[in-house]
Amino acid sequence: MPVGVVRTLEDLARIGRQRTVSDRSVHLHQDEVTTDLLLDTVSADRVSLDRMSIDGALTVRACHIDELVVDHVEADALLVVNSRIGRLTIRNASMGCEVTVIDSALDFLALHSCGQTRLERLRVEELVQINALRGPIRISNTRVSALAVRSQATGGRLGRPRVVVRGLRAREDVTFDDLWLSAIELDDVETPELTLQRVRLDEPLRANELRCSETVRVNGLVIPVEDSTITNSTVRGPVEIRNLGLCDSSGGDRTDTTARLALHNTTVMSLASASESSSVISLHGSSVTGTLGLPSGSSRYSLDSSSSVGDMELAGEVFRNGSQALSFLERSFTEVTGVALESVRSALARRNRNREVDELYYLARQREAAVLPPLRRAIGRGILGGVLGWGVRARNPARVLAVGVVLTGVVLHLVGAVREPGRDLTDVTVAGKSFVLALALWLNVGTGMPSELKTAEWSAIAVSFTAAGMLFTTLIVGIVIRKLVR
Repeated sequence: MPVGVVRTLEDLARIGRQRTVSDRSVHLHQDEVTTDLLLDTVSADRVSLDRMSIDGALTVRACHIDELVVDHVEADALLVVNSRIGRLTIRNASMGCEVTVIDSALDFLALHSCGQTRLERLRVEELVQINALRGPIRISNTRVSALAVRSQATGGRLGRPRVVVRGLRAREDVTFDDLWLSAIELDDVETPELTLQRVRLDEPLRANELRCSETVRVNGLVIPVEDSTITNSTVRGPVEIRNLGLCDSSGGDRTDTTARLALHNTTVMSLASASESSSVISLHGSSVTGTLGLPSGSSRYSLDSSSSVGDMELAGEVFRNGSQALSFLERSFTEVTGVALESVRSALARRNRNREVDELYYLARQREAAVLPPLRRAIGRGILGGVLGWGVRARNPARVLAVGVVLTGVVLHLVGAVREPGRDLTDVTVAGKSFVLALALWLNVGTGMPSELKTAEWSAIAVSFTAAGMLFTTLIVGIVIRKLVR
């Protein structure tokens, strides 16, 4: 047998102080190997390597071991490849020792206080547990039951670790808990549940092609001022974002104290946000198929024109007038846009709160008209909105009609249209006749015109007033009937 190459348990036992094999198990403790150590096609119940020193790399290749424990082993690298291992535990690898586990099948994998770690093309029947990171972690093309990355990471001169996960399939959940990392990059991850809890990042979060069948929970995530993003993802359950915070040492604009998380081209069933510090959850080309929760604390939403919301939690909010609706929108969104108005309007329509639906419709149309060219803006906001109320607000045409009747009556009285000779402006009877005539003109009552007014000019004025009156009365009656029918 060449030095450092082990193919049987007896060969492994002869390396250390233990010279015999007990129940197909070997425990090497405080031994030294002066060359690379290769375990090749070894079959065993349990192999334990404790506080060993290896001048080179420790490689486990094509082995079938029920339990392998590597604890406080000093080596240049640790490689497990093409093996079948029940429980693999690696603890306290030496500084500079890269841990690599590839092309293997395991029941359980536990890594504690390891440096640079690479996991590729693994099949893990149970949990992959990684604690006390001391170096970057890269996981790719791996299937697990669950993944948990926990405990505070090291910093200082070693730098903060970076976690990169690509092509991961988890049957239960993926959890990142109590970490201070350089960055987290998630790409093509499929899991029922994803949890980011008490995680602090020096770089923005980057997540792409997440597919979660149940839920995504973000609690206590601290990020830099640049937008963190979740892109091209699907969550068929709720997304809960709580206590999103901003790093104290964030670069960029120091006056911006808002933590930002953006969803791009992403579909979620429901979204809820609550943060004590200022935070914004943005939707860009994304949709909430279910309910958009009412933000609490200092959290707000931002919706672009290509986003959509199926329903919105209103939490007992009442919109008796436009100012109350605008106040609610300003508390919930970064700006009052057409999409935000339509989201609240749709939520009210689902609850058959029709009067408030009309109020939101009126506000939306007025804001749409505000961005039109000057002439179209004047026609939209002034005539269609201010005068006609966009066909949903009866009080606007009613006010215009009332003002028109009063002004017409005043003008008729001042010009003496129905005033007989010898009567002055203070005659109450004449004033009353003027206002009755004005009312008849506007409402098309058909009382006829006084003989002194039967001229072509007065007839043209009467027809104009009658046409306008018919428009206003028809519109008012139509709006009222529509409200009563609903």
